[in-house]
Amino acid sequence: MKKVLIKVFSVFIVIIFLSPIVYTISHSFMDEYQLKNNEMEMVPEIFNLQQYYEISVEKNEYFKLYTNSALITAGVMVGQVVVSVGAAYYLAVKKSRFSNILFLVYTFFMLLPLQITLIPNVLLYNAVERYIGIKLFNTHLAVILPGIFNTLGVFFLKQFFESIPQSYYEIANIDGASNFDILLHVVLPYSKNAIAALCLLIFIENWNLIEQPLIFLNDMSKMPVSIYLNTLYESSRDIFYAACVLFMFPVIYVFTKIREKLKTMVLKN
Repeated sequence: MKKVLIKVFSVFIVIIFLSPIVYTISHSFMDEYQLKNNEMEMVPEIFNLQQYYEISVEKNEYFKLYTNSALITAGVMVGQVVVSVGAAYYLAVKKSRFSNILFLVYTFFMLLPLQITLIPNVLLYNAVERYIGIKLFNTHLAVILPGIFNTLGVFFLKQFFESIPQSYYEIANIDGASNFDILLHVVLPYSKNAIAALCLLIFIENWNLIEQPLIFLNDMSKMPVSIYLNTLYESSRDIFYAACVLFMFPVIYVFTKIREKLKTMVLKN
């Protein structure tokens, strides 16, 4: 009886989480007349691709902003992985009073709300533009830089690097390997699963950016598509659902691919 209740509860939770996705996908195949109907409908009366056609031809600025999202997400992902791997390796291997204090500082900043950390970024960008002459506001770099130095990746990878058997480091040191060689040939191959999981977290977090672009970007042409969806809902609701489906697709695709890769790695090990 207990197992049956657990299964029923699990199915109920799955239905709750999948309902918005199914609702969005089904509405993306509805025509304009059915969308304007106030009744709650889940199945298209006439299956058509009109929304996808309009967003591809008549509202092609959507894909320009789609490219902005891809550039910002890719920049943050590559930069944050590189910074996180280096910082996490130092904090995990170089055990000292300084490294412990530094890790506490990292943890403290990780606990701070995003809204608090945005204020120092604004002040820093103003100072850079005033004293150095480099303009960061209204550029994609203004959004990418704070994401690169996000503390989550360091905290996540440090815990994993510390779980690597100490004998691996000792053998490499006996062979005369440098810290860079140990990181490149010992730590990184052992940490593929953790880095893949981190990439997934970074991708999902930065594909859905809202606050940072609104603060650091002024031109709509430079905004990510996550900001444009709100405008699209107010002005062109007849293609809004197709836009949402296209927006969801990369997240679902990346999650599926990384999940399959992680399964393959686990089976091989």
